Amino acid sequence: MSTRQYAFAAAGLVGALGISLLTHGIALTGHAREAAPTGPRAAAHAEIPRHETTVPARKTRSDDLWQAHLRAVDAELAAGHIDAAVRRWHDAYGAALESKRWEGMIAVGDAFMRIGHATSAPAGAHMNARDAYLVALIRARHEHSVEGVLQSAEAFGRLGDRVVAEQSLVLAEHLAAGDELAERRVSEARIRKAGSQAFVGFEP
Repeated sequence: MSTRQYAFAAAGLVGALGISLLTHGIALTGHAREAAPTGPRAAAHAEIPRHETTVPARKTRSDDLWQAHLRAVDAELAAGHIDAAVRRWHDAYGAALESKRWEGMIAVGDAFMRIGHATSAPAGAHMNARDAYLVALIRARHEHSVEGVLQSAEAFGRLGDRVVAEQSLVLAEHLAAGDELAERRVSEARIRKAGSQAFVGFEP
């Protein structure tokens, strides 16, 4: 088996064991006057409520372990050891899940994209990265973290997932309501999206 095949076969095992727990979107409240979503937006709205309870809301501060594993991932990638990087990534993913924090899930999603780029097949990494970003989004929502939701939105934008990125921004707007600083952060994110600067894959 080639290095590239090994990397994504190993990643597939993670999916079989539960990394692909979540393929959700966002259910928002306070929108009684809005038309019911259709097509891709409807699918995005339906995803999170189906599985949100599988993501614990309780947080811990045990960030050191997943950060150490991610440093090991990058070290293996720098040495050209893709198979070892994937194994280290599995460890990082598990530790990030245990930390119950959105920051770790954004980081492990980004790390899997780096693995994909190292194999010259970034598209093959999208599914696992997306799953990590979805967990991050749900955790950020649980924490009422505007920053976490915005970072999740940017992550989906980098994947070219316009529907979930947009839904994430709508959620961020709701969480930010009444907080001038948070509202400014969301407005800035909207401007970046429109300019296709931070949201790679978006069209103005």
